[in-house]
Amino acid sequence: MPLRVLIIGAGIGGLTTGVALRHAGCDVQILEKSAFGGQVGAALSVVPNGARVLSRLGFSFPRARACTIHSWDTMEGKTLATLKSVDLNGSAQMFGEPARTVHRIDLHNELLLLAADPAAKGTPVRLRLSSEVVAATPDGTVTLRDGSKYSADLVVGADGLHSVLRDVVMGKDTQPSPGPSGLAAFRFMVETEVLMKDPMLAPLVSACEGKAVSIVNTKSEHEHHVMWYPCQEQVHATLI
Repeated sequence: MPLRVLIIGAGIGGLTTGVALRHAGCDVQILEKSAFGGQVGAALSVVPNGARVLSRLGFSFPRARACTIHSWDTMEGKTLATLKSVDLNGSAQMFGEPARTVHRIDLHNELLLLAADPAAKGTPVRLRLSSEVVAATPDGTVTLRDGSKYSADLVVGADGLHSVLRDVVMGKDTQPSPGPSGLAAFRFMVETEVLMKDPMLAPLVSACEGKAVSIVNTKSEHEHHVMWYPCQEQVHATLI
């Protein structure tokens, strides 16, 4: 009889865990509090060691419209002169996979496909949406907001920042409290075609093609920089 696994949360971590446990022969069910309506996000970097894990699970980077990153450059903010460039072209040979970027939604959709694909290895993962877990006990039982209960041999907490499962494992009084870092990040995406129509930005877009670029303020005592990298087959640029 296969191990019964209940995963709380169908984000990137929960889905990846579900696909991996499916491949291992487990009976997997995922409870997700949202209805997956109006998903948001921007591009993420997928480093070679993470890409190797995804590839073993059958992840298709072409289908997820991933971009291969050939170098990581640092540019001076005013002159846009290259201060340093790290060549990443040897990543595949050294680490087994190249460095890539992928949009979060495309990454998530591909993991959903791998979880539910009836032709893939193991039993398809059962996904239950709009199922918010409000309580759990160490015996492997969770309670949903509607009062229904689910139990399994193993319960995996992948329910994010406001995790219910974390409180069960660690206790509310033993968890570290977040504190202000003094840093803030603003992230947005722009269509590459729009940037190319701007005569001031078009040369920069061409210079950044296939690269992750950090544009830095070298004159300030405080940390100021912009990160720029492509996603969705170069259709969009992500800026942070």
